[in-house]
Amino acid sequence: MDSLAFELTELLALLMIATAVAVLVKYIRLPYTIALVLVGLFVGMVRLLPEVPLTEEIIFYLILPPLLFEGALNMDIQHIKNNFRPISLLAIAGVLISTLTVGYLMSYLIAIPLAIALLFGAMITPTDPVSVLAAFKALGVPKRLSTIVEGESILNDGTGVVLFGILFEMVRGSGLDLIDGAITFLVVVIGGAAIGFILGYVGYKILGYIDDHLIEVTITLILAFSVFIIAETLKVSGVIAVVMAGLIIGNYGKYLSMSPTTRVTLITFWGFLVFIVNSIVFLLIGLDIHLDKLIVYWKPIVMAVVVVLIERALSVYPLVNLSNIKSKLKIPFQWQHVIFWGGLHGTIPVALALGLGDVPYRDLLASMTFGVVLFSLVVQGLSMEFFIKRSSLVRKEEKQLEYEELMGKAIAVKAARKELEKMVEEGLIAHVIAEELNVQFEKETEELSKKIAALIGEDGLLRKEMDMIARRRILQAEKSALNDAVVKGLISEEVARKIIERIDVELAEEL
Repeated sequence: MDSLAFELTELLALLMIATAVAVLVKYIRLPYTIALVLVGLFVGMVRLLPEVPLTEEIIFYLILPPLLFEGALNMDIQHIKNNFRPISLLAIAGVLISTLTVGYLMSYLIAIPLAIALLFGAMITPTDPVSVLAAFKALGVPKRLSTIVEGESILNDGTGVVLFGILFEMVRGSGLDLIDGAITFLVVVIGGAAIGFILGYVGYKILGYIDDHLIEVTITLILAFSVFIIAETLKVSGVIAVVMAGLIIGNYGKYLSMSPTTRVTLITFWGFLVFIVNSIVFLLIGLDIHLDKLIVYWKPIVMAVVVVLIERALSVYPLVNLSNIKSKLKIPFQWQHVIFWGGLHGTIPVALALGLGDVPYRDLLASMTFGVVLFSLVVQGLSMEFFIKRSSLVRKEEKQLEYEELMGKAIAVKAARKELEKMVEEGLIAHVIAEELNVQFEKETEELSKKIAALIGEDGLLRKEMDMIARRRILQAEKSALNDAVVKGLISEEVARKIIERIDVELAEEL
């Protein structure tokens, strides 16, 4: 009991620190995850808390599934399809180029065996877009750029972990065999995608027969963890399996099998869970980085940072320009700079470093990994906002931002009118005052409607996107109404199923 109470006290202390940091960063404009790492470093140096070791099992089986599932849950599969060429090139070819570049350069620079250096290359390849995407959201960066950065990160988490696992086994005994490694890579990746698709589809179908938001959200939680465990048990990629399942639930289950109430509960629950998980893991990363070891290995760490930046450049610029060939939607050169500098490294490299076990040069590899992660999160993360502003990406989306501002005002006016009606019904305001305010609201609504119509008329792409969103929402509302009618006994399941099948076809076309 004493041990349990002690562990709970540590957890509460971590959550209290994370909450204090979350409040503080709202005033000092520092990315939340970076602030957590810095605070974790400080807490570790002054020994305010005992060290809470992050183990490979904790990160892979408790931390990664919710982070990956929530990321995939909120990704639009249509946006991924539209940008599949650059995302797949960066996440697959980019991982291979990065591993080889880092491996050969580090083997030459610090005189370690090539197999060990390649292992480090695979370990440091996965990227973490949490801080970058937060900056994107705050500055109004184009959605397509956010999709490319997030899509690459989610997919290269899987490919990087698979490649690391293959090299890890080779280093520990079987030796380097490129052909066997390539076959294993394909089997593990495809197998993980297949498991994720099957279980995600089953989960999506099960959700369609349930109309209870608490049960449905619980099913998604079970799915996120069980998909990972089943895939890893079958010796395929649990990371890719979770991503695939999350994409299916997020793009089909969320809209075709859930009521509006369930969707709101789902988004709120997963947002809260990821906030808690991210808060703890980034604090623990700071706590677990031993500055004394970083000082001992400072020379190879500096070399590793430089080499990782070189490999990022060699991965991003050639591959993105390759994807631009015969592409109608080319990725601008300024975007490529942001993709290059936004390749931050975080949770997964730390997890892989912690699971090295008795591998030769373990302390060196772990220290270089922690050093690169620290540089990446602090230096690149802190300069990301400046980097984006210098690239003038924000100014290019003036019409999109103007549209969002107008829509925000329209939503606010509509809410105000509803509140006014409620106040009149409850006798909280005189009718004469309500009428005067209502006239003012009607005038504002009319002006906003004219401005929105003019803006959409000027921008064809904006009009097309808004039309697609409207059609999708309408079809989702029809599906939700039919499910509610079945629950209330107004129509039979057979009739509803026939209509829903036609709606599903239309929704699939919109998706």
